[in-house]
Amino acid sequence: MKVRIIDIAKKAGVSAGTVDRIIHQRGKCSDDAIEKVNKAIDEMGYEPDISARNLALKKVLHFVCLVSDPNEIKYWYRPIAGMEKAIKELAFFKVKVDIIYFSIRALSFREAYQKALKMRVDGLIYAPLFFEESKIFAEELHQNNIPFIHLNIYQRELNPLCFIGQDSIQAGRLAASLCELGLGDNEQVLIAYISGIHQEYSHINSRIEGFLHFFAEQGLPMKQISQFQLEIDENDKGYEVLFKDYIDSSPKVRVIFVPNSRAYRIANLLKKFKIKGITIIGFDALEDNVKFLNQGYIQFLIAQQSKNQGYQSLMMLFKALFRKENIVKEQYLPIDILCKENVDFYSGKMV
Repeated sequence: MKVRIIDIAKKAGVSAGTVDRIIHQRGKCSDDAIEKVNKAIDEMGYEPDISARNLALKKVLHFVCLVSDPNEIKYWYRPIAGMEKAIKELAFFKVKVDIIYFSIRALSFREAYQKALKMRVDGLIYAPLFFEESKIFAEELHQNNIPFIHLNIYQRELNPLCFIGQDSIQAGRLAASLCELGLGDNEQVLIAYISGIHQEYSHINSRIEGFLHFFAEQGLPMKQISQFQLEIDENDKGYEVLFKDYIDSSPKVRVIFVPNSRAYRIANLLKKFKIKGITIIGFDALEDNVKFLNQGYIQFLIAQQSKNQGYQSLMMLFKALFRKENIVKEQYLPIDILCKENVDFYSGKMV
């Protein structure tokens, strides 16, 4: 039988009006009354009528999502798809959601968050790609009592409402354990990735940190691990020759670990220069990565449920600000291993 406000009032020994004020956080009530009502709610298993609360809400909640332009970083297509699914579900309620895109440059991110701050935001979601700018942004959000959620990159010191994404250290350790499977005696692991100029992605550094810690614990000599990083303009093809020269001079490299989402760029070079006998382990089920996975140039992709990530970020804000629920501070997504035998069953899974 559905628990009514009047039932809670009787159990708590207060008026129905007092229960209504406490549930909907309208007006002042004594601490004693709040304690009694909350205890009665817990014991009776009361669940609020969300549609009724929606009618009672005097203003529209405004959420803003700051995300990288998916035309620049393809990974973001799936979290955005998850956000769009949540937006459709929240359309019944008094919730407005805006998505603001920014380029992978600190100035563009700064312009995006300044735009958001002018929009009278009630809650915000963003990936703190640029730490210094994100720190300034977080300070302004705290000053204005605007709760925010971090996606993909977790900066604990900025004190977000919650984080939704992978545990980057553990993801790096998983990649290392996969690399170890394909590594023979005296063979080498190469950590190689290609990124745009001046990108500051702390989660990539965390993946590398976890990767190196795993091998250190296994007793693998660090001389068997080398690193090759290139920061390039997207249209610069000069890196192709640099990479080939590096591989030609490193005949013992048997496994390449790519800690960002661009394993397809390394795979494309192996294909172009007809380099055989090297295993690639990368991140994220991007279309280009999956293509090379199916062709056998990439052996494993470490993925996360990125559609679900975008979806849950908005639903967490909704639960915290609309339903007034307490939410878990750290919401880590599963660390999924994809190979060509199972990738067709995976599409940035939505659960």
